[in-house]
Amino acid sequence: MFSKKITGPLLAISSSLLIGCATSQNPNDPYEHYNRGVFTFNMVLDHYVLRPVAVGYTYIPEPIRYAVSNFYNNLRDFVSLANDILQLDGTDAMQTTMRISINSTFGLLGLIDVSSSLGLPQYTNTFGNTMKTWGWQDSSYFLVPFLGPGTFRDQLGIIPDVYFNPLFWIIHDPWISYSIFAINLIDQRSQYLGQDNLLTQTLDPYATIRDVYLQRKGAYKYPSESQGSESESVDNLIDEENGTPTKTNTNSSLDNIIDEENAALATTPLALKASESAISSESPASVKVKTMPTISASQPIVESSTGAITKPVTDTESAV
Repeated sequence: MFSKKITGPLLAISSSLLIGCATSQNPNDPYEHYNRGVFTFNMVLDHYVLRPVAVGYTYIPEPIRYAVSNFYNNLRDFVSLANDILQLDGTDAMQTTMRISINSTFGLLGLIDVSSSLGLPQYTNTFGNTMKTWGWQDSSYFLVPFLGPGTFRDQLGIIPDVYFNPLFWIIHDPWISYSIFAINLIDQRSQYLGQDNLLTQTLDPYATIRDVYLQRKGAYKYPSESQGSESESVDNLIDEENGTPTKTNTNSSLDNIIDEENAALATTPLALKASESAISSESPASVKVKTMPTISASQPIVESSTGAITKPVTDTESAV
């Protein structure tokens, strides 16, 4: 019986992987072609089945819905505790054990979240995180029908997490298990109804969900500097197709202007010295030009070699 229960999900994921062998050039999503197909299937299922049921679920009184969520969260703590132990994380294992003990007793089998009010917030730990701790660091984004976003490592980690749930060992009727899973799924979907408008406002909902998930997990691969020219060329091609003028590299043009200004400032003292030497060599009276801070620069003062100031020189008068 144990082998039959685990073989089904393994075969489903293995067949999904074989279907999604086509790869893409996106380093964050090598199975993008397959993933987009699964995403479309999940969105259609959500639009016509899951979301309407979740909307109807919100008409149940709020205290009852809170109790249902707390009950499933208490069961979820058992999964986190098992992974804390596998990761040899003593601190988190102690905190999760205290949460389970308090909520299962004083919280009436988890219907009331007493631990959070006592300063013991819930956090989730999965077998996907356990495999990451054991060394499986890099994993590609991979979608499975009927499930949410995740990497291949995280989707594969769902199978051991099912066995860490105590209901798996208590309830042996498959229909009851499916019903409990369906109620949990509806309860979780009802908590995200307010975020549906965010997806309708994005140009690519699939890419938005994927990037947000990978960034939250710290697995998003940012493009390197060497890929900057490639992205700029793609933007230029898109602009040409749309009929908009091609964007120029403003950074390089600004750098060129700054370099020209610096070069002009560097050559200015040399030009002044050259003009002074030319005037002194042509004038027998050794007349030199000197600017005063109190007089405009367009009216220099002529000073003779004896040091006596004669008069201001206008634009029409000669300096000699």
